[in-house]
Amino acid sequence: MKHTFLGSTGLRMGNLGLGTLTWGRDTEATEAAQMVAALLDHGGTTIDISPVYGEGLALEVLGSVLDGGVDRSDVIIVAHVGDFYHDDEGSVRFNGGRSALLDSLHHTLEKLGTTYVDVLHVGASDPRVGLDEQMDTLAEAVRSGATRYIGLANHPAWKVARTAQYLTDMRMPALGSVGMEYSVLQRRPAGDLTAVAQEFGLGIIAQAPLAGGVLMGKYRHTIPATSRAATEHLSATVDPYLTDKPRRTVEAIVKAADGLARTPADVSLAWLLSQPQVSCALIGARTHAQFDQVLSLDITDLPDPVNRVITEIA
Repeated sequence: MKHTFLGSTGLRMGNLGLGTLTWGRDTEATEAAQMVAALLDHGGTTIDISPVYGEGLALEVLGSVLDGGVDRSDVIIVAHVGDFYHDDEGSVRFNGGRSALLDSLHHTLEKLGTTYVDVLHVGASDPRVGLDEQMDTLAEAVRSGATRYIGLANHPAWKVARTAQYLTDMRMPALGSVGMEYSVLQRRPAGDLTAVAQEFGLGIIAQAPLAGGVLMGKYRHTIPATSRAATEHLSATVDPYLTDKPRRTVEAIVKAADGLARTPADVSLAWLLSQPQVSCALIGARTHAQFDQVLSLDITDLPDPVNRVITEIA
């Protein structure tokens, strides 16, 4: 596995990481432990975790895996913090205030049985909370040793830029990363967010780099009975990519892969990892076999003409 630094920070990580969205609900602890072992065996380091993954069970599963003999210094934990709740109208909202961030961080540390996380990501944007409150809280987490680096996940580009500039102006710990869904089928970060990341030296941690398995070509002709798309609570992560335009893009990826004697997943990840500021792509496999399949890919650089064509069709 190739390694890179997270943006302009000194944190070195493998370019493929492990997502834990399904842990505790769809992925049992034994499978999770096998995935972590495979990640480490291939030279990987990064594990992404959130209190909401697996309906709250993913933290316990990862905690049990770490307690099962994994050396804490061998892994880089990217932890999302904050609190999701339902407002009076029943809409899901995010609380990124001081209490919510600290409570979430302390809960995560307790469940994982560790004193620190490597990267602390505010899980979403909260327009109600002032930047002073939020950034003071994150700076406190860095000073206390509860996290090494801070970042933002699922934030618009303007909010990332404003936050990064604020931290710079206030001489506070610098923003190190942004987390966002990013793939050949999800190009949202490719414009303003990438420009902001370049301006402030931020590393992009790409979520859903294979678009829920769609970029592996598994949904070209049917919906497999054991796939995410056939699962009620996970189908929403796949459905947006089963419409006509994404299908045409997938067919183009398949054609490119055939011409290179590679797989669609290999080509998709190679394209993504060549994009500016992308430091790591998180693979959210549900099974050990699925994760091994991705880890076995070569993911060498694509020929320039192929890279350009994929960028155009995407």
